[in-house]
Amino acid sequence: MGIKQDTEDSLKDFEFTIIDGQPTDEDLNQLTKECTNAAASISTTLGGGQHGHVGMVIPEADYILFSHNAERFVIPTNPGAYPANVDPDAIVRERQVAKHKASIIEFETYQGVENFLRKAIIKSVGHEWIAEIKSEEMGFIHRTPRELLDHLRANGGTLDHLDVTELIQSLQKDWDHVEAPATFFARGDKIERQLVKAGQAANPTSRLAFGLSTFEASEEFEPSIREWKAKPAAARTFTNFRIFMQKAFTDRNKHDKTTAKAAGRGIANSATDAKLDKVDEAEAAALAIAEVAIAMQSNQDKQFEKMMQMFQQVLKAKVPAGAPAQAPTPAATPAATPASTQPKTRKVCPHCKRPHSKPEKCWELEANAADRPSFWKPAAERQAKAQS
Repeated sequence: MGIKQDTEDSLKDFEFTIIDGQPTDEDLNQLTKECTNAAASISTTLGGGQHGHVGMVIPEADYILFSHNAERFVIPTNPGAYPANVDPDAIVRERQVAKHKASIIEFETYQGVENFLRKAIIKSVGHEWIAEIKSEEMGFIHRTPRELLDHLRANGGTLDHLDVTELIQSLQKDWDHVEAPATFFARGDKIERQLVKAGQAANPTSRLAFGLSTFEASEEFEPSIREWKAKPAAARTFTNFRIFMQKAFTDRNKHDKTTAKAAGRGIANSATDAKLDKVDEAEAAALAIAEVAIAMQSNQDKQFEKMMQMFQQVLKAKVPAGAPAQAPTPAATPAATPASTQPKTRKVCPHCKRPHSKPEKCWELEANAADRPSFWKPAAERQAKAQS
């Protein structure tokens, strides 16, 4: 079907989140991430060749920083038909042919990725948010994925003062006594990145002060907090505090794990000291659920044991001392229930005046004449014989 179509087809399994209503900054961050995941999966030599086609999604300055000062991601141009003025030397000509074929593959592959991402972005947002840049003749075919994302950010994803206020409040949300500090701080990093985009400067000093306050207020890390406060001022940085609190959480969890007193604290066991600040949020959430389930099972066992003790106490209070224990009355079963002595009555057929269950099959009916046995006699004949 061609390189362009084959490239599009190879990306069809990537999923994109549908944005309901006005796209928020967080919505567009997620959409951009989904675009870069798809673009990165198709290899290319463009932009240093390390990150696939990510360069068509993110701004050039971000790409250079992201790729550790690699070369710029230059959009390929159509190499056109093979030139007629080829070199007469066979070796040189063969090299020129190979280079031209590679340029065609690179260009058509780029087009396939671009077309797929363009369609994915258009399907993910409401039409009204991109209608302004739609051409009546060409639709969106002349718009690159980056242009679509930039337009959405300029017209839908801008953070206003209410959004900034809400983000600041979320950043100052207290620790919930369950999740690992690594997850707590990672969520704060995500919120802070959004605030930076809105023009708010990152403030590690403020985050350190709030983090110390919320963990101290929990009253679950008193020895560790005293140890932290005793450290030299130069060592009491926000970066060091993150690692310190995760380690304190891990140490405490080791002591509490056998009694399941700290549901969810088992998250920290999956992190090594070298990667304490890189705990994956999804993994942490899954481990937290497992830990909570263990704690709930332990609590249920204790509650059941307590309930049985209370039940025995109630029985002792209601039965007089020395009274013989009464055996429980067996429940009546179908086998123990005596059968009814009333004979079952059968309906009388309106045709032959005899009891049977299927009047429609009665031999008196001409429709059933073929079924009549040789000994059969009509009802009228039987009645006349009985009267004589």
